[in-house]
Formats: sequence, structure tokens, C-alpha cells
Amino acid sequence: MLASAGNDLASSGKAYGLIHTSQLRGTNAMSTPDKTETDTKPLRLLVPINANEDSRWGIQYAMRRHREGTQTEVILLNIGEPITQWEVLRFRTQQEIDQFQLERAQAFIEGASLLLAQDDIPCRGLFKQGELIFTILDTAEELDCDEIVMPAPSTWLSDLFSCGVVSAMLHQQRGIPLVVVNSEGIIKKP
Repeated sequence: MLASAGNDLASSGKAYGLIHTSQLRGTNAMSTPDKTETDTKPLRLLVPINANEDSRWGIQYAMRRHREGTQTEVILLNIGEPITQWEVLRFRTQQEIDQFQLERAQAFIEGASLLLAQDDIPCRGLFKQGELIFTILDTAEELDCDEIVMPAPSTWLSDLFSCGVVSAMLHQQRGIPLVVVNSEGIIKKP
């Protein structure tokens, strides 16, 4: 399901829709037979995802934290890097490129959200276009995330979340912890 978030993708080329897989929770009032208490804010995790399987490792981390008893909510972020190559722009309009990226983002987010739904973890999907590292950091700040969860760098340099990205994220961190995890969602030292 795609909501426009109040901006028209076609007209601006920079406004993108939110893909809501469920509503994020703010504070939760819980009733017990003898008292009513308000839970603390859930742990909000930003998990950047793309076509690579290792980008789903952050979902395993969220599921692990949830199973350990931490109230958790997840923001699934897909980033489309701006297409500026004339070879592509010669045959496709910017609107067509934006629509293609948005459709791919929706597929990635819907696939990733199915795992979270199994554990009843609230999540929201978001697609943004921009430079990878700054977009991740800016989104984490904008959405008041508690952690940014990324896969541990592989020995191969072919994937998007390579050692260089994790290293750059660590250097440009803005106060939101970067959690680096393996395929089982276990924290690894970057």
C-alpha cells in the first residue's frame, strides 16, 4: 500500500511516498488487573535495505531484540541513488526512473516487512532518493531512531553495504549508534 505523504512524486522528482506496513507505536498504555502503566518509547531501529540479502540482517537483529523482550519498531529504508547518466536519461524520463525506483523500493520493503509481521513487530517502509550515507544519517535523525542497523562488511567488495560504507558511517555518525550485525542478527565489531 502506497501513501503519497502529501507530495506529488511526478511533479517534483524528489518527493517520495511512504510505504506503510503497519503503524508505528508511540507510547503504549497497558492495563493489568491492579494497575495501568505506560510503557517507555519502543526501540526504534533504522534498517537500510536493498536487493542484497545481507541488507536483511538488520531484520534478524530486530527480531532477536523483540524476542528478548525489548519493545521494538523498525523503519525499513530503501535509498535510490539519483540517476544522472545521460545514457539512461536519453531513453527514460526522470519521472519514469523515479517510478521504477519507487516500485522496486516497495517490493524490497514489502518482502522485508513479512518477516517482521511474523513476530508482530511494527514497521514502516520509506523510500528516499539521495546520497547513501547522508540519507541514512538524515533519516535516522528525522525519525528519531535509536539505532541504525547495518550488515557487517563482507569479504567481497561487490555489495552496496561494503566495508567502505560502514567505515564512512562510523566516521560521520551524528550521535545515533551504528549497530553492525551478522547474518543471524548478532552484533559484530565493525
